This record gives sequence, structure tokens and C-alpha cells, in this order.
Amino acid sequence: MFVSVPDVGIFSKIKSISCPNLKRLTMISYRSIIDYENLFLPVLQRLSNVKYLILLLAIEFKRNTPKHFIDGFDLDKDIISYMPHLCQFHVHIRSILPNASHVEVDTIRQSFMKQQQSVDCAIDYFNNNHGQCQIYSLPFIGTRLDFISNRFPLFDTNKTFSMVTKLLLFDDIQPFESVFFECVSRALPHLKTLDIMNELEQQEKIETTTNNLEFTHLTTLILVDIHLDYAEQLLCRSHLPSLIELAIDSTILLKIIAQDQQQAKDNCSRLGTLLTSHPFYHSIDTLRNFFPQDSYVQHPKE
Repeated sequence: MFVSVPDVGIFSKIKSISCPNLKRLTMISYRSIIDYENLFLPVLQRLSNVKYLILLLAIEFKRNTPKHFIDGFDLDKDIISYMPHLCQFHVHIRSILPNASHVEVDTIRQSFMKQQQSVDCAIDYFNNNHGQCQIYSLPFIGTRLDFISNRFPLFDTNKTFSMVTKLLLFDDIQPFESVFFECVSRALPHLKTLDIMNELEQQEKIETTTNNLEFTHLTTLILVDIHLDYAEQLLCRSHLPSLIELAIDSTILLKIIAQDQQQAKDNCSRLGTLLTSHPFYHSIDTLRNFFPQDSYVQHPKE
């Protein structure tokens, strides 16, 4: 059984469903599961005959429920112990905590010593008073990574994440420098969707007008909560031959258009959809002169 969860509220509707003979289960929820203990775990704990389990989840704990990052002890106590026939378990869980206490990566790693498989983790603490811990079994089987910072081991020598096709970058501590995007283009050759959230100015800018970066398969680029530097990096100094969808902050888009760079025009020449943060009622002619005539322009209020 494959369960993709577009609305985490679905757990309250399916928690009474019984599938006693279920042998294979894949559950995916990249939207944060809020009531993990009361809604999500009871669903899994009734599936005692599962042999093959894949969990790709985001779990968020609220301020009024002090918790720790989900680790190997939690998985063993709350899930594995309820599945005596389990013989294969792949996991990628991103747990999010407000006001998270500092914990060492090795502490999380040691919690998996009992399990008969390789698991690694990465921990991050942000200026927004939230911490997150990502635990993932190896080899990594997911194709999506969310809220990846400069401190995540994205570029390891084992090419652990080389099959990732969707990447959300977030950092409110450090900017993403030009060299970071160079590494992304090499480490993630199959990347199709790139979403950047970082309003910090780059400190190590490469002054060049050449398109020295290429994201061959990138079809969707999201540049809404960003500094201008990242729009210039991706649209003006990179080659995006497959780009068909662009979501971008309206003010930053006008600045890119004003620069009138040929590389940006080339990258946007195949766009089918342009989503902007605000409407362009007074600048529609500017858009028509820069983007393909048949591009569909939309903003969130439409």
C-alpha cells in the first residue's frame, strides 16, 4: 500500500481503518504532521503484519508539548516493536522543535545502534528559534529534501543524495554563496524543482556575466522569500534549458527585467507559467516584452 498525504488531517479520518493482512506500506507526508503521537502512531501500531515499511515524513511538535527530536529509540519503541514481522525499514523523518535544546549528532546516531541497518542524521538550529533533525536510512531512497541549510551534508563523497529531484533550501543564519550552487549543480544532477528561502545577501559574489552553472533538468524555480542575489545567481548567471515554471517576488522580478540580461531572457524563453507575489496591473507590458507571449501569469490572489 502506498499512502501519500496531501492533507495531514486525513489521519483523523483513517485512524479507525484496519488492514490486518497488510504486508507492504509506504507513507509519505512532506507537510508537517502536528499530532504525531495521537493520530499517526495509532495507525501504524495496528499494522502488526507489515514486513516492508517506508516512512518519508515531516513531524512538528508544538510549544506546549516539550519533546525531543525523533531518534532510533523512538522508532524502536513506537513503531518497530509493534511489527514483529518487519524485515525491511527505510526512513527519512524531519522532526521540527520550537526552542530546541542542543543535542550532538553522535547522540542521535548512537540511538540507532540496535537497528540492523545504516542510518545517518543532520541537526540544524535556526534564528527563528526552531531546531530540526533529519534522520535517514542509507542508501537514501527519497527524491525530496526540505529546509536544507549550508550545514546539511548535501555534498558528501558517497553522493548520498544524487537522486534528489526536489530541493527546498532554507537558511536564516548564512547566505548561500555562489560556490554552494556550483556544488548543488554537481551533486544533484537530476534536480527538477528548486525552492530557495534566504533573505541574506551573498558575501562572496562572483563577478561574471557568463552562465558558468547549468541545471539541465530544472523545470521549476521558486524565488519568493529571497535576496536579489539568488535571482541573479540562477536567472542571470546559470543555464536553465528546461525551465518552464517560475515563481518569484514581484519587486525582484522587476529588478531582473531592468537589468535586461540576455541570459535571463534565454532562461525564461520557454516559460509556460509565471507566478508572482503581487499582481502586475501597471507593468503588464513589461512582462510581455520579457517573457513568451503565451506565458500564463498568475499571482496568489487569483
